[in-house]
Amino acid sequence: MQVLKSHKITAVLVAILVLLLVLGGSYWAYQANTSRHKTQTGSATKSEKTLDAELPKGVKASDWDLVLVNRAHPQNPEKPFDKVTVDDKQVDARIVEPLEKFRQAAQAAGYSTTLVSGYRSIAYQQQVFDTVMAGHERDGMSAEEARKATAAVVQIPGSSEHQTGLAVDLAGDDALAKYPQLDAAMDQFPSQQWLIKHAPDYGFVLHFLPGKEAEKETGIDYESWHFRYVGVANAQYMTKHHLTLEAYIEQLKKAGRN
Repeated sequence: MQVLKSHKITAVLVAILVLLLVLGGSYWAYQANTSRHKTQTGSATKSEKTLDAELPKGVKASDWDLVLVNRAHPQNPEKPFDKVTVDDKQVDARIVEPLEKFRQAAQAAGYSTTLVSGYRSIAYQQQVFDTVMAGHERDGMSAEEARKATAAVVQIPGSSEHQTGLAVDLAGDDALAKYPQLDAAMDQFPSQQWLIKHAPDYGFVLHFLPGKEAEKETGIDYESWHFRYVGVANAQYMTKHHLTLEAYIEQLKKAGRN
């Protein structure tokens, strides 16, 4: 009887010990998770503060060179601006000088370039959209299927930033010779690599960057030829932090730079 009682006491003590170990492990796990969360939150906060501190002075999301036009932010009717013709293409008069210096620098580095596209009106974009859609319908698609297929590769009229006159399709002549219809693979050529690398020095950024996150933000697949003027300070900051224009504007707004 005494032996049985001892066994019961021992079992109770073991159970209590196991319970204490479980509770202790849970407590320390909780403390570790809490500490890690605080560290991560602190790091994120510090990172955000660092990014905000590095923002170009005086810049606001509403500045003319940061106007955002895409499917989530259509602009119809388009805003008027002074147009200047460059190589039979039109662009906003305010980017003529930086565009010229950009191309002159490329030429000095040994790379001839072609201005493939500049300003495109909403009316012209509508013509392009309708033409591509009609082609799909001739191939047997229904009107709805044709519209969806067209919208996957052509900007909906009113949502193309070419209508701002601040976007240009610029290509090295050697890259364009191989890909006359423009292709992301153009970035294999030294000329296109030079343009992409040095664009920020003249106020331009490659707007439609590679990567799923960038494509999600812009709604456009990677384009190694599409350059957008945003000003030198903005371009250098965006490039340093690998930001799309959409992400940069969002950051400016969060920092109270409306």
